[in-house]
Amino acid sequence: MPELPEVETIRRDLVSVVTGKQITDVTVLLPKMVRRQGSQDELIGRARGRTVQRVRRRGKSLLCILDSLDVLVFRLGMTGQLLWSHPDCLPDEDKHTHVIIHFEKGGRILFRDIRQFGEMYLVKKGALEKILQMGAEPLHKSFTLEALKKISSSSVKIKHLLMDQKKIAGIGNIYSDEILFEAGIHPLKRASALAGKELQRLHHAIGTILREAIACKGDTLSDYRTPFGEKGQYQHFHRVYQRGGETCRRCPAPIVRVKLSGRSCHFCPSCQK
Repeated sequence: MPELPEVETIRRDLVSVVTGKQITDVTVLLPKMVRRQGSQDELIGRARGRTVQRVRRRGKSLLCILDSLDVLVFRLGMTGQLLWSHPDCLPDEDKHTHVIIHFEKGGRILFRDIRQFGEMYLVKKGALEKILQMGAEPLHKSFTLEALKKISSSSVKIKHLLMDQKKIAGIGNIYSDEILFEAGIHPLKRASALAGKELQRLHHAIGTILREAIACKGDTLSDYRTPFGEKGQYQHFHRVYQRGGETCRRCPAPIVRVKLSGRSCHFCPSCQK
């Protein structure tokens, strides 16, 4: 599933090609991709003829803010892709392309999703936060050590807390494993048990890992691509994720893989306490 670094990479790429451009039409090829916050016809009618003023990200969601102060929200689910297509630039649509956003001068965003868990919808800007219900942005200046301390006053396991989108927006299975290894914290440790230097290490690791992954244009283990069809490169730098049984990069111990609430969890039993 695309997490914060992947969606941030998509945002940065799309800024250069859609900001200031007018949407000329929206083609919905699979109605289930537009399944809430109004009908398909309403979305098309409200988006057509509008200009994209800004492209933002909120957690794992991509937001196109229109000149009407409507916001076009894309949630990519497990396998969603937002690809830029232009007469002079491939790709073209295929059977997995479910929505096409047409722009002036021939540019298009292709919303492609093999497993069809993604969605898009249109909301008023003022209602956005209420609908998204997301927690703190971990790369925003407001995400201070004190903010993390307040969020962490919970008895849940720290890996669960990192992936709780209502607490911290944008971190999923890949980056929670990587962050906890970088911080030297065991994923099954209770969040409320973290203190002092552990919280400092965790706060630092969140910023370090997410920025490192963004610099790599995200992580492509399967379906994720940038809008220009490029693969991310962070998968070549995993510390622990999907390295179960392999030797830790810091010590001789093998990386352990366990199941945690149905999700894989990777850690070093020696380096993470």
